[in-house]
Amino acid sequence: MIAVDVMSGEKPPEVIIRGALRAAEEFNVKVGLVGDGELITDYLKKFGFQHTGNVEVFHAPEVIAMHERPATACKKKKDSSIMVCTRLVKDGIALGFFSPGNTGATLVASYMNIPKTEGVLRPSLAAIIPTEKGKSLLIDAGANMDCVPEYLAQFAVMGEVFAAKVQRKEDPSIGILSVGKERSKGNDLSLKTYEILKGLKINFVGNIEGYDVSDGDVDVIVCDGFVGNILIKVTERVFRLTVEFVGQEVENHLLQRIGYALIYPAVRNMRKKTDPSEYGGGYLLGLDASIVIGHGASDTITVYNGIRMVNVGIKNKLNALIVSRLEELDLKR
Repeated sequence: MIAVDVMSGEKPPEVIIRGALRAAEEFNVKVGLVGDGELITDYLKKFGFQHTGNVEVFHAPEVIAMHERPATACKKKKDSSIMVCTRLVKDGIALGFFSPGNTGATLVASYMNIPKTEGVLRPSLAAIIPTEKGKSLLIDAGANMDCVPEYLAQFAVMGEVFAAKVQRKEDPSIGILSVGKERSKGNDLSLKTYEILKGLKINFVGNIEGYDVSDGDVDVIVCDGFVGNILIKVTERVFRLTVEFVGQEVENHLLQRIGYALIYPAVRNMRKKTDPSEYGGGYLLGLDASIVIGHGASDTITVYNGIRMVNVGIKNKLNALIVSRLEELDLKR
């Protein structure tokens, strides 16, 4: 079963439920809808849902809001939807979950109830980013604000496993996000991480500058969560801003509007490639579960793709592969 946090996102519960029902049907997976049981049941009746055994409702009377302090909220609201999701995993009822809620609270709840993958020092959030040549993976995208080189070395390996098994990339290339390509450039964290990675039997290509991230030449981009979270948010905004600028330029010019109409299919495809909803959210690696954390504004498509990603992680047994790879590279701790 895959648990789905119905209540914590910015969208109404019915949006989350629709995405979950579509995923359950198309991927033939069982989903557990977690939240206000009566409300969820009413929506299922409204949708004319016929119970097939693929959907189960789990009552959670509390919700952790976006503005609440993660640690405090998780301790006070033990029956919140996100806490119930993590307990379903802890109790072996679910193999993973999707939540569009407070990222910090989702991380704290996961750490409280789900053990770390064997040998992993710190779980890490991996985010797929669109590039000129396809999709790269950014890790860490916000789970760890302060890191040491040993953390980043494990992030690189976890990202390598994800890129190989989920993104189906052969011998994924790995680079460290830094201020210059030269080996001597960077801060203490990146320089020491460089020394560790260059000694491993991985496809390490050295440093990558922020300017070159969108080229797509590096499959796995490694950094601490502080830098990664800033990069991912700036990237998302720039993509949206590009489309907005085009719309502004053609708005008051008839000939340009005609031209825009002709190229609109290309613009629509570009928007789809850069739309975060197409990727479902960030994948939390390093815990004994398959976990995807969606954006607070996750819509039906995001939820659908988020559950798809959770299911892919389960089917590919990512955690077991991570343990094996860390052991192979003598990085288990």
